[in-house]
Amino acid sequence: MVRTSLPVKKALKARKCRQCKAVFTPARQMQSVCSVPCSIALAAKQKAQKLARANREERKSLVERKAKLKTRSDFIKEAQAVVNKVARLRDQLAGHGCISCGARPQQKFGGTFDAGHYRSVGSAPHLRFFLPQLRGQCVRCNRDLGGRAVDFRKGLIERIGIERVEEIESMQWTAKWDIEYLKRLKKVMQKKARRLEKRIATKLEGV
Repeated sequence: MVRTSLPVKKALKARKCRQCKAVFTPARQMQSVCSVPCSIALAAKQKAQKLARANREERKSLVERKAKLKTRSDFIKEAQAVVNKVARLRDQLAGHGCISCGARPQQKFGGTFDAGHYRSVGSAPHLRFFLPQLRGQCVRCNRDLGGRAVDFRKGLIERIGIERVEEIESMQWTAKWDIEYLKRLKKVMQKKARRLEKRIATKLEGV
């Protein structure tokens, strides 16, 4: 009778535990953790990661659904808010106060500084996003006193000169922003606002 020997089981190579990163020799091919506690911890981490992915996907889906419901007017308002922020930050970095009265009101909840338009959105809608005519203006001048156009003009002349102000006064065209343009404008202005905020923070650190 011919006797045959059973094949010798090849030892598995050592590997790193997926949880604690310790090197161990697995007992089976698919084993990825070194112990039961590590197995429980890895399962909990994977469950948390799966839940986080599901939450991100849900938030993304919600944003997309909301975006589909937005009107062109909504996109204009969003872009205007960011453009206004850039105008305020630009003037803050330059050390300017209110364009009309020069006041520097203490910041408080709800805001004390607006971005005033020299030529109002109502009378010159094509200039609503035109930064040279947007200036930091205190709430009192901008809202309570109707914009104080005469004093606004004086302040603007001091900053950019009479020729530039008269150029702004003569600008006339029809603006028809599509939604894609408004989205791009918002994105560009958000980046600009972040850069200005960093420059302001750096300036304050040096004071």
